[in-house]
Amino acid sequence: MESTEEYFYNIELEQIYKKFQTNPDNGLTLKEVNKRLEKFGYNEIPKVSKGFIKIYLAPLFNWLIVIYLIGSLILFLAWLFGGEGDVTFIAITLGIVLLNCLVAIIQQYRATKKLNALRELTAPTSTIIRDGQKQDIPTKEIVVGDLLVLNQGDKIPADARIIESYNLVINEASLTGESEPVRKSELGKLLEKRDISIGERNNMVFYGTYISTGNGKSIVVKTGGDTEIGKISHGLEEAGTSEIPIRKKMNNFGKWLGLIIFAFWFIILMILWAVRGEADIVESMNSALDLMPINLPLLTTIVLVTGVVALAHHGVIIRNLASVDSLGRVSIVCSDKTGTLTKNQMSVQHVWTNGSIFRVTGSGYAPEGEIILMDDPKNPNYVKHVDDYPYLKLLLTAGFLNNNSALIKNEIEISGKIIPNWSVVGSPTEGALMVLFQKGMGDYLLDDYESITEYPFDSSLKRMTKLYKRDYDYYSFTKGASEILIQQCTKILYNDAEINFSEEIKNKVMEIVNLYANQGYRILSLCYKVMDTIPPEGDKGREVSESDMIFIGFVTILDPPREGVKESVEQCHEAGVEVVMITGDSPSTARAIASQIGIVSDESDMAIEGKDIKDYELYDEFRKIKVFARVSPEHKEDIVEQYQEQKKVVAMTGDGVNDALALNMADAGVAMGIAGTDVAKEASDMVISDDSFNSIVTGIHHGRGIFARIR
Repeated sequence: MESTEEYFYNIELEQIYKKFQTNPDNGLTLKEVNKRLEKFGYNEIPKVSKGFIKIYLAPLFNWLIVIYLIGSLILFLAWLFGGEGDVTFIAITLGIVLLNCLVAIIQQYRATKKLNALRELTAPTSTIIRDGQKQDIPTKEIVVGDLLVLNQGDKIPADARIIESYNLVINEASLTGESEPVRKSELGKLLEKRDISIGERNNMVFYGTYISTGNGKSIVVKTGGDTEIGKISHGLEEAGTSEIPIRKKMNNFGKWLGLIIFAFWFIILMILWAVRGEADIVESMNSALDLMPINLPLLTTIVLVTGVVALAHHGVIIRNLASVDSLGRVSIVCSDKTGTLTKNQMSVQHVWTNGSIFRVTGSGYAPEGEIILMDDPKNPNYVKHVDDYPYLKLLLTAGFLNNNSALIKNEIEISGKIIPNWSVVGSPTEGALMVLFQKGMGDYLLDDYESITEYPFDSSLKRMTKLYKRDYDYYSFTKGASEILIQQCTKILYNDAEINFSEEIKNKVMEIVNLYANQGYRILSLCYKVMDTIPPEGDKGREVSESDMIFIGFVTILDPPREGVKESVEQCHEAGVEVVMITGDSPSTARAIASQIGIVSDESDMAIEGKDIKDYELYDEFRKIKVFARVSPEHKEDIVEQYQEQKKVVAMTGDGVNDALALNMADAGVAMGIAGTDVAKEASDMVISDDSFNSIVTGIHHGRGIFARIR
């Protein structure tokens, strides 16, 4: 009944009801639920199923270890029955075997922790509809075909197709890595396109994500290992005991060394027989084993451990010892955009109002920065007193009042230092407006505005409005898509006056909006209306509040690059290391950021969507790609695989659950210490404690020194 190959976002709801034999009003019967539980099992991430020998003993039997064991066995038998044999060699060999056993156990323990971190992404109970009744049941008892009730704050317990929703916004950062919450379809209509990324499937909800706002109802289409998170778990389990680079080299070395030692032992045995007339097995074995580099594993471990200590001082925490070797051989860095190359903190970059453009300095959620009038770029005018710019003040006020987010100041410890850390509770876009308000107006109080009601964001209307009372008048403040709001306005604040919003001026404003949009900025327009009577309740009130408005202006918003990233990218290029960007964003937005930080530097550099990766199989074509946009977890695996087929040593950075498989596949998986999810950290080989791309460059530099010493 369950199929991981079906595109449930691409078929009609009626077909889904029929497939799962579900009544869209009453849900499944208890009898049918029990049948499905018996047939398909619980809604859980699969547990590690490999046997003890495969998990713990199989990794031990490489050629070098086999040679040690055979030699030790012969010497042990000689010592046991004849009193001869090198006991020291036997002890050292057993120590090496135990060390390898410990490494294998740690490797598998890490894989188990990865799967446990994935299992913790879901809530212990969920609300469903069965036999026409709402019920709270253990999440593990959910089956395909169940009707799932969605409420604000819930964690999603399975992959499900939306039936109906109201103002449903899902935070999918744990799965996609993108911080901006996704607004879902109200009626769960099918999506015409088939090959689209997870972030674009607005009629689906996914296991492990959570509901920021709104509510709704959905039908479960995938559970446990068949969910998007479940697919990741399969890959993590398979990767649990994968052979590490150094072990591969030592195994290959041991194979040839074994043949040489066997030949040498046979020659010595024959010489002793020819000279003495007898073959002394113990003496010939001791002579042959003198060729063994018995201290090779020990010296390699010492070099790696000293490298780990040095890297820790630079904020690079090594979780997999052998990855230090890989880090030194890295030839390409595949970096997640959001939270790695960028701050993962939306920031207002420009304000347009009254026919003027203002530049906003500072980045991230820290309310520190300046607002600068750029009418004359050669002589910028810093805004010292916002009261001198009444229309700018009105725009800041509109952004602050039409807002449901909160700006929070915390402290975090990085490399032993306590530093302030600002975060936003609520929408990152609304958080950017809150920060803008504080940059321009500080702790300015707006106590004279009394909140009346809110008309929440509507995906069909593409706008949100809040209504306030001030003195004897009623003010509606609206924000939303520029192309929509411009048509809803009849007046505009322009050249120090409130004038008619003519078609000529509307076209001029849209040209400016498109200019910034084409550079990768997110544009948010703001307008308002003053009324002497309170609007009627319901949809009529919304219609009145959002018509014949006055256009105040717009802001440009961007998730800005981290400080020092551009310089770090340049250092990578100078060291012969390529850097490519991977993101769930659109190609235009991703390319704009990539251009700012030096990843894209030429017109021939390409930005493609994840679904098109397989169209670029030739190396000459693939190497021109610098930006991979609208990428799903499967696409990330394809990217790593393509580069590895080209004999590239790949470092993959990431912070979300969506990065886990690619982090495992990469030669060096790098997770972010602050923003990274537990799943990403457990899947990685190393963790960057300060989330800085710059630390990766430091890691590569030190890794190359360590690699040279090992060679």
